[in-house]
Formats: sequence, C-alpha cells, structure tokens
Amino acid sequence: MENNKKDPNPPAHKDEKVISPVPSPVEKPTQPKKGNATSQKPADSKTNNNQSNSSANSPVNNSRRKAKPSSWWIRLGVLFSLIVATVAIAACYWLYLQLDQQSNGQTQLGQNISEQVTQNKSLKYELQQTVMATNKRIGTLEQQQLNDTKAYAKLAELQQSTKQLQERVTVIAQRSPNHWMASEAEYLVRMAGRKLWLENDPQTAIGLLQSADERISAMKDPALTVLRKALADDISKVKALTTTDITNTIFDLDTLIDGLTQLPLNRVDENFAGNKNTQQVTDSIDDWQQNLASTWHDLTDGFITIRKRTTDLEPLLSPEQQWYLVENIRNKLLQAKLALYRIDQVN
Repeated sequence: MENNKKDPNPPAHKDEKVISPVPSPVEKPTQPKKGNATSQKPADSKTNNNQSNSSANSPVNNSRRKAKPSSWWIRLGVLFSLIVATVAIAACYWLYLQLDQQSNGQTQLGQNISEQVTQNKSLKYELQQTVMATNKRIGTLEQQQLNDTKAYAKLAELQQSTKQLQERVTVIAQRSPNHWMASEAEYLVRMAGRKLWLENDPQTAIGLLQSADERISAMKDPALTVLRKALADDISKVKALTTTDITNTIFDLDTLIDGLTQLPLNRVDENFAGNKNTQQVTDSIDDWQQNLASTWHDLTDGFITIRKRTTDLEPLLSPEQQWYLVENIRNKLLQAKLALYRIDQVN
C-alpha cells in the first residue's frame, strides 16, 4: 500500500501539530472471474480485517504517539525561554534603574561637593576677614595700651609735680599770707595787658586793674603805695582811651562807598564858558548898534583868556582814569570794612 511506503518519522516543527497522512484513493478491485466468485468473498472479508489491523498498527499512528511528548518538551523549552527572557529584561531594567540612581546620586554628590566648596571658600574669606579685623583690633589695642602706659607715666609725673608744688605752696603760705595776694595781683595785671593789647578790650582791662589794686590794698603794706599809684595812673590812661564803635564805622564806610560816584574829580569844567555874563543879541533892527557892540566884545574877550592860579597845577583825568580811581577807592574802603568785621568777630 502507498500509505505504508511513506516515511514513518516525518520532521516535527516547533509549536506545530503533527500532520496526519492523507489517504490515497482506493484502488478498484479487479473483478474476479465468474468461476471463483463465491470462493473469493470470504477471502475479501479477511483481507479487510487484516487491512484494518495493519492500519491500526501502522507507523503513522506510532509517529503520532511519539510526536505528542516531544511537543510538550518544546512548549516547556519555549516557556523556559520566555521566563529567562523576562528575567533578563527585568534584570536589565533593574540594572538600568540602579545605574540611573547611581548617576543621579553622583550628580547630586557633585553638586553637594560644589556647594560645600563654595561654602568653604566663603567661610575661608569670612575667616580671613575676621582674622584681619582681629589683628587690626589687636594692633589698635596694643597702640591704645602703649598710649595708656605713656599717659599713666605722664600722670604719675604730674602727680609728683603737683605734690611738690603743694609742698612748696604750703611752705610759702606758712611764711607769709600776703604772697598769695601779691601773686594774684600780678596775674590780674598780666591779664589786663593781654585784654588791652591782644583783644582790644579796654573795659575788661580796667576791671582787672581795679581788682589788682584791691588785692594790693588788702595787703595793707605801706611799701606798696608806689605800686598802687602806678596802677591808678594806668587805670586813668586806659579810661582816657577812646573806643571805636565798629558798627557805626561800618555804616559810615557803606555811605562813603555808595557816594563814590558823586565825589568831585579834577576834570574839564564844561560850564566854565557859560558862566560869563554875556549880553544877548536881540532881533530888533533898532538895536543894531548894541548888537554889534556885544558881538565885538564877545570876539575880543574870548580870543585870549588869562586865568590866575594860586595852587599847583594838577593833570586832568581821562574817563578811564576816573573809573580806575573810583574802583581803587572802593576796593580800599571794602578792605577796611572787612578788617572791622574781623575785629568785631575777635572781640
């Protein structure tokens, strides 16, 4: 039979069903001969039974039996491969997450390190500034301490000098009490001279001289009469001094400055020719003789003029010289005014 001649072990493919063999068309049996018709019928039934038994035990059925367990192994292998692939993908994704997290951690660590470095630099700068300020403060304190040491030494010297002076004053006071009054009178006379010559204050100087005279009078020493007489002369002389009213003097200078343009100057007198007594010429024909005589006198009198001067001749000033002269006088008066202001401020 054609089905029994085929390959009993066809190739098995992955995840594919086993293809059953296609039955070939049944051959038509040959017609038996007429004489043997009855004898062949039981033989045909036996033949069909044998064919069914042989077909049940054919290699195709064996291949189906064998193909079924092999497909299960293939499916297990595919499932195992899928599991391995899934595990590998999960492992790769987990590794990617770990690497990404590590990269982010390194980036954050780098930023933290940069921030820490910046903070360290700022702290270092602040520390340097603090150290510089501290050193400067230490230098100032050292200089102040040195100055204090010098001041303490100077104070000790002054205390020693004061102590010595007190001892001397005590000794002098025990000798003669009038020495105090004499020293005070001398001091008052010196102050009066300073007020008079340096500050131009005669009123205060008179008061100081009178106080000195009172001190000398309180000493009740006849030998000091000559000194009191000299003080009385000085007081009378100071009283005789005239004091200048600075405010009124400044006002007088302002008046002079304002009236400079009205002061007379040595210039040509334009009205001199018009001051002469001249006769006026009339328009009447009847007065022709008088008009002729007056015209003649005007010509002869003004032709030659003689003037007599009893003072020295002074040159006439031009307009520019007049302006410079007025401004120079104004400048001098302003300087005097400024000097009076300064004296007033000092007093």
